[in-house]
Amino acid sequence: MSFELLSLQEENGVSYVTLNRPEKRNAVSTQMLEELAACFDELASRDSVGAVVLSGEGKVFCAGTDLMELGGAAQTGPGSFRGNLRRMHRAFSNMEQLEKVVIAAMHGCAIGAGLEMALACDLRIASEETVFSLPEVTLGVIPDLGGNQRLPRIVGLGRAKELILTGRSITAHEAERIGLVNRVVPLEELRSAARSLAEEIIANRPLAVGMAKRNIDECFGLSVYEGLETVSDIQSLLLFGPGSKEAFEAMVERRRASTILKKQQ
Repeated sequence: MSFELLSLQEENGVSYVTLNRPEKRNAVSTQMLEELAACFDELASRDSVGAVVLSGEGKVFCAGTDLMELGGAAQTGPGSFRGNLRRMHRAFSNMEQLEKVVIAAMHGCAIGAGLEMALACDLRIASEETVFSLPEVTLGVIPDLGGNQRLPRIVGLGRAKELILTGRSITAHEAERIGLVNRVVPLEELRSAARSLAEEIIANRPLAVGMAKRNIDECFGLSVYEGLETVSDIQSLLLFGPGSKEAFEAMVERRRASTILKKQQ
């Protein structure tokens, strides 16, 4: 499948999805969201892909929503606007629900819809100069592509409210301190850091990675007891499904042999 506003490459089990609208600072448009939704639909069916790295072409990761397009959408009326917005949500939901790890590799800035896109990813790496913000309230609106829902789950309610209600920008190191990003690296190391993290994850069993991601996301709002019940179901599948027992026993045997070897040295 080919895209106009995205580029898609695959290398050693990692798919690299790049926002490709540099002349507009990768501003999010309806077309970009439609392409992202279709792209992640396709990636879900690719057994050769174990992880996805999402980045932006040009000087920044993503500078937010295309305001010219948003102005036109606001003229359609509330009912039509809400329907369009629900369709736009599908792109980020597809990222979040993909049973493969999605890593955002950000540089320059992740503002508004750009940050909301990154929040739908599982892990986030940023270059040192990157700035982050959800400035919607300064424009008289609110984050509408998941920022209000996903940011509190990542950084906590108090910090999320501070960022959303002030519209304030924060640096990459501040984002790392509050847990918004997992790692900050020099710009020239951004792609290699994302690739290294992706390769570390896909070295594990893909079904286990996918089920672990799904269980964490689906159980976040449940009680501990309810979450443990779902873990029991998933673990039974992983341990007793076709081929699972043999793979588990082989892993145990490798670890046992490694322990014996270390003791003999």
